[in-house]
This record gives sequence, structure tokens and C-alpha cells, in this order.
Amino acid sequence: MSFFDEIKIYFIWGSFVQLFWAVVAAPFIYLIARRFSRESDHKLIYGYALLNVFLLLWGSVGSAIFMSIASGKLYISVDRLVDFYPFIPFGDWILDDGFGGEWHGRLLGDTTIWDVRLVWLAVALPVWLLAFISTNLSLPRFLSHFGLDSRKIPKKPNKLRHATTTSRPV
Repeated sequence: MSFFDEIKIYFIWGSFVQLFWAVVAAPFIYLIARRFSRESDHKLIYGYALLNVFLLLWGSVGSAIFMSIASGKLYISVDRLVDFYPFIPFGDWILDDGFGGEWHGRLLGDTTIWDVRLVWLAVALPVWLLAFISTNLSLPRFLSHFGLDSRKIPKKPNKLRHATTTSRPV
């Protein structure tokens, strides 16, 4: 399969998988972000959405790179749709048969599962790094484009910082 076909397949299929996991994780990530961030709710929500868009875009490129490096060279997979996601580490479950069929994936030669996991990590880390950098570079422009300029939205007070800097009489 060509490099661009791998990107298209990941973009189509991966968008459904990522949307599902982004929605599942959103309440937990939001609560953590609200606790440790002084940014407004608008900026947190739009930042999370934009991060997921960039994670999908860079993940589709990462999937194509991972597949060109590992699939057919380090292992054979039954279902190539689930081989690479930057948020789900490569595991034995990828090599198992799909939907009860007789076909099984397998590692090739002297390859261990840890070899493939290291390749996954070598591709997934840059995908996350590029997604974070892309989000940080484009979020201010994105917010100002929609009239949500971060300078106009008041930041919430940081209760933790205020509590530690306030002195009490002895």
C-alpha cells in the first residue's frame, strides 16, 4: 500500500477511534486541567479540540511511517487498521486473530514484541511532540480568529498560588 493510502486510511478510520477516546477522556482531562491551569474554560476546551485535530493529522503521518518501517518487516498483521495509534501502545492484541477467524498475525524472524514497541515509541513520541507544538503555535491565532482572544478573556484566579503567597498573622 502506498504512503498516501496509509495516511488516508488512518485519517478516515483513526478519526472515529480518536473521537471516541477523546470524548471518553475529555471529562477527566478537563478536571485535571481546571485544577492545574489558570487558563479560561474556552481556551482549555478549544485547546483540547485543536490538540486532537493535530494528533489526528500527525498521527496519520506517523501511522504511515510506522507501517512502512514495521509492517511486513518486523511483523505480519491480520488487520492493518489498528496497528498504530499514538495513544494506544503496540501489543500482542494486534497480532491475534480478528473477530474469531483462523488468520493470525505473527512476528517475523528474531523480532520480539519489545522491538516493535520500541519502533512504535520512536514514532509515537514525535507525533505527540508535533501535535503539542502545532497546538501551541496555532491556538492563539485560532482563538483570535473566532473572537476568543486570550487577552480579552479573563483568566481564573489560581487558588493554589494565592494560598501559598498569603501570609497569616502569627
